[in-house]
Amino acid sequence: METLPTAIRVLCGLYFVYSSFVWSAGSLLSLVLFAASIFLLRSHRDEVMTSSLQNTPSPRQRKFGNQGDENIPRDVEERYIRQILDIVCYDAISCRSLESFTPVKEGAECVFARLARLWGSADWNDQLSLEENVRRSLPMFVKFCVAQSHLGLDGFLFELPGEEFGATPEDVGNGVRRLLKVLSDADPAGVHCMDKSYVSKRGWCFEFDGCTFFVTTFAPCYPDTHSRFNFDSENSFVLLQPEESFLRHNVGTDTPHTDWENPRTVRDQIRAAYRRAGRPYSIRDTLFYPPAHDIVKPLGGDPEQDVVAWWDHRGDSN
Repeated sequence: METLPTAIRVLCGLYFVYSSFVWSAGSLLSLVLFAASIFLLRSHRDEVMTSSLQNTPSPRQRKFGNQGDENIPRDVEERYIRQILDIVCYDAISCRSLESFTPVKEGAECVFARLARLWGSADWNDQLSLEENVRRSLPMFVKFCVAQSHLGLDGFLFELPGEEFGATPEDVGNGVRRLLKVLSDADPAGVHCMDKSYVSKRGWCFEFDGCTFFVTTFAPCYPDTHSRFNFDSENSFVLLQPEESFLRHNVGTDTPHTDWENPRTVRDQIRAAYRRAGRPYSIRDTLFYPPAHDIVKPLGGDPEQDVVAWWDHRGDSN
């Protein structure tokens, strides 16, 4: 099989030499045939040698082997992904935090609280710091942010030990700041909202992976006359509600005005219900205020004057 291409090349070469003494169409044709015999009539050996060079492993490949994911069969890849998820994830709809929050969920005057679809944090481990405990919930929080609009989820709940993070509003604020900082540092979108210089200003809100949240807290320090009363639970709770959830429930736009006598909007109905229960909201007379000021409420007084500066870490040993 190697002799035929070689013979053709020799003949084309001889013909080219013979015809090149006289410039004519024949000499031009012989040049074309000679070139074609070189480039088109590649032998099988040439192809094998080229292929062999392309497939020859590099020194690193010879030493360590092919370690890229493209060399892993699809069924094997799916199996190890499931195994990894089983290790780092947990059942976010059947966890201790949601069980502890049940009295708040059933007792609160919010008209859709009992039907709210929540995911909860991983069970608290006393041997770990707050930051380490929050990181254990990160995989499910990431999934929550991706899935909440598709599953109609209303909030992600974190439970914090009340003894350390619930005796005073300042203690609650300490836990809130540290919790939100862990989440912010892991933000897949790279916004890292807790690193902004204007957390305490208008225009800031907590966000993670492009999802913006309304953050609220409930703690043992609040009496039963307070809107953040935790219904005698021993622990504190930080509830992150996607703002998209309020749209789904048709809560309506925020307003400083409330129709107490004939509440028609969902928002007015919630405010009126809390007022009837003796736990009235502190409603400002303007919409232009920093959202961070309402995340951790003071025990009483004027919410504009008695702001709990939970975002301020000065004096915190952590």
